[in-house]
Amino acid sequence: MLRDHHEVWTAEPEPIAGCAADRPNQLPDKISHHDIHTRLHSGLKSQEFAFVYKVMQMATVWKSICVTGLAFWAIYYLIISTDSGYVLTQSWSWQSPSSPERSDPFALCPEQHIFRRPHTISLHWNITREARRPDGALKETYLINGQFPGPTVEARSGDELHITVYNGITGSNDGVAIHWHGITMKGFNEMDGAVGITQCAVGPGRTFVYKFQISQQQHGTFWYHAHSAVQRADGMYGGLVVHKPVGKQRKSDLSIHGYDSEKLLLIGDWYHRSADRVLAEYKDFRSFANEPVPDSLLINGAGSYNCSNARPGKPVDCMNMDTPVVHVHRERVRLRIVNTGASAGYSLQLAGAAMKLVTLDGGGLVSKRTPWTSTIGVLYPGERMDVVLLPSGEQTARILKIALDPELMQLMNPALTRMQEFPLKWTQPDSRRTRARGDRREFVNVVNLRDAQGVSTTLDKVATDTALLYTSLAINSFKNNEPWGELNHTSWMWKDPYAKPLLAINATAWQNGTEQANPFREFKVPRFEAGEERWMDLVVNNVDDRGHPFHLHGYEFYVLASRQDGLGRAYNPFDNHGAEIPVNVRTPLRKDTVYIKPRGYVVLRLRLNAPGLWLMHCHVLWHQAAGMGTVLQVGDISEATARKAGDSY
Repeated sequence: MLRDHHEVWTAEPEPIAGCAADRPNQLPDKISHHDIHTRLHSGLKSQEFAFVYKVMQMATVWKSICVTGLAFWAIYYLIISTDSGYVLTQSWSWQSPSSPERSDPFALCPEQHIFRRPHTISLHWNITREARRPDGALKETYLINGQFPGPTVEARSGDELHITVYNGITGSNDGVAIHWHGITMKGFNEMDGAVGITQCAVGPGRTFVYKFQISQQQHGTFWYHAHSAVQRADGMYGGLVVHKPVGKQRKSDLSIHGYDSEKLLLIGDWYHRSADRVLAEYKDFRSFANEPVPDSLLINGAGSYNCSNARPGKPVDCMNMDTPVVHVHRERVRLRIVNTGASAGYSLQLAGAAMKLVTLDGGGLVSKRTPWTSTIGVLYPGERMDVVLLPSGEQTARILKIALDPELMQLMNPALTRMQEFPLKWTQPDSRRTRARGDRREFVNVVNLRDAQGVSTTLDKVATDTALLYTSLAINSFKNNEPWGELNHTSWMWKDPYAKPLLAINATAWQNGTEQANPFREFKVPRFEAGEERWMDLVVNNVDDRGHPFHLHGYEFYVLASRQDGLGRAYNPFDNHGAEIPVNVRTPLRKDTVYIKPRGYVVLRLRLNAPGLWLMHCHVLWHQAAGMGTVLQVGDISEATARKAGDSY
């Protein structure tokens, strides 16, 4: 769905996605909505609430005493109804137009999505680039509709998204493509956004329309980001939150997990040089494959860099900025946290507050036995976690501390402050003084499967299929001693971002080598049979001395095992002489991005029910750009899918 545009593009604000965009259409202050918050927490039937909500809207428009009275009696009916079995006892005020939440683009609005029916959300994005100072240092940054990060998209399970992306970048030949990280794309392989595989890049002055439907079963914290070149490290990303709808006899997440509001935190490392320049430095043989160390850290596109740390050898145009304040608008808040960084993982530490892990990645629930803690980590690039945050004690100074993980920082960068502090401010403190109750632990390790376990499942002990992958990062003499990433001796790099993608090419052409995506390596695509009841165990061995967060496009998986031997030994389930390893099929975590420890392995269980070509790669951007990825083919490619992928060419 690619087309040329010769007219002038005008980006208008979108009224559909995001809380701040929606709230101008909300109900006026003077109508009481004290029942709404109780409705969220009590789990009343959504049909009953929807009726009341519509009546209240009518009362707002007509301002009629008669209709207002009808709304009153409808609410009264809900309160006294013996059918519902619930009594409204708490009070809560709908936010007024002057509410702090209205001016916060990262404050989320679940109440606007969880009660309605699925519908189509249409958005128009204009991607441009201009100089910005996210942390005080001037840098060319990608913008979507003039925003960095891009607009937050909020939806519910079952919604269909139509997102028109216009490449308004001038002065270069930069192509763009957007990947919807963590969204299962069954039936929409051609909309996955992977340049060279499912589409070609969208050139300057051209438009591509992404159309896909979110599964009725999927909800959680996701994000979107560039999947052409290394533009993600220059700011082409944003948040995507899919809310779980409330159905008959089903409580809302607010009730289940005990919070009052939601906020999105996009946290990641930041480089002051352009991503292209950073990649060139990394691929230079003089780097000895040492990853480039970031210069700074951003929360929701803002940071505070100490300009005096800038190195004379790498000067920057810098202005000292105030430290950003993390505002939360109610006492009990759900933080949806995304690692948007290019390289570094990080841990979060709280002073004057406590947090409880709720989910990992796209809605993968963790056990309710997971304790409250003040420190949690490590969250690696591409991963997400949701925590419920509560203030603790009477301490007035509440601080969010973020510590970048030093694992991929073999080189020194005096410009970087690895531990940074951001004030936490409650704009509407709650008089109830709610405190965290239950077990507490000083640190919860989300990589350790003993610390973070999933909820009960009914997986079989043995899968239908098993596949074995080995990944490594090497320095190869035949390619100018550049670092080179591999998966089973296959490296994925695009030769030409505007070339026809694999999905649009006859499979025999790239299987027999007549059309290769990579001129330096034999390109292999393993194929697996598709089926609703076909489950595969994917064993990934990391024979590298670095850890790698791996992401599989279009799928979710269960993490059955994760281990670090430290002895260089890999796991091979096909070795009859090797001992079987224990796997957790009862309470495994459900994820789409998983960290594989140095010299370690993971065993992943996934249902092969989405035919197509799916990219699997390391989410450290420099490793990905060095070729650390491969393509998995599930089932056959339909003619319709290939034809749609060809439309982008």
